[in-house]
Amino acid sequence: MTTEITRHQEAFQGVRTSWFESGAGPALVLLHGGGGTGKAWTSQLRHFGERYRVIAPDLPGFGQSDRNFLVHQCLDDLAPWLLAWLDARGVDRFLLAGNSMGGRVALSAAQSAPERTVALVLLSAVGVRLPKVPIQNPLAVSPARFIDHMVYDPQHFRRITPFRTLEDAKELAQGRMAYAAYQSSGIEVPANLMLSKISMPSLLIWGRHDTVIPLAYGEALVKALPDAELLVLERVAHLPHMEDPDAVNQAIDTFLKRRLIEPTPI
Repeated sequence: MTTEITRHQEAFQGVRTSWFESGAGPALVLLHGGGGTGKAWTSQLRHFGERYRVIAPDLPGFGQSDRNFLVHQCLDDLAPWLLAWLDARGVDRFLLAGNSMGGRVALSAAQSAPERTVALVLLSAVGVRLPKVPIQNPLAVSPARFIDHMVYDPQHFRRITPFRTLEDAKELAQGRMAYAAYQSSGIEVPANLMLSKISMPSLLIWGRHDTVIPLAYGEALVKALPDAELLVLERVAHLPHMEDPDAVNQAIDTFLKRRLIEPTPI
């Protein structure tokens, strides 16, 4: 039986907010990276929707979600936004996953609300500072070469990507502009991010060939978090959940079953 994925919209904090949702049960919240949309998690929405209420928002300014410039002035505003939005959706406790920029938001949210964050999954995420290992800015390459820069095998990615329509292309272009706007206010790891306080079970998933946020960041982050483990995927770069969704889904399944005896009521 195929899990139904639906896209929703409603006003929140004065602007339109869009999200993808599937399934029912304990909440699994998925945060896309800079330039993406909630649709990036299509495989996870299908797979985990059999056991969880899976929620993948378009973060403010991305996809079909508008940005309230009075509320969403910089990336540091997205974690408070997320927690308030989940309150409005009736979600108290949750499993939380994020890729790249979404991973940074997930870390901040987990630090702000550790009692609500049951477990954390970070995929090629910003979380530590390594001055000698530069992070590559995806916006520094032309849109035509963007995917070549982000994934290990562009031809394979183009065969399996969930982004296929003209509307998708428009939303991704809008996402690049939104990410550029957020970058103008700085994308560095916030000084108040205290990784030692993020003590819930955490799974880090990295692509061996990630040149955007290199594997060295995952290796440093797994040492900095109190209860974390690192999985490295071969022939994968910056978008593990889309480049090798089966491996990512299996890894998350195994992690949750081993650490949480999933699924349990949250």
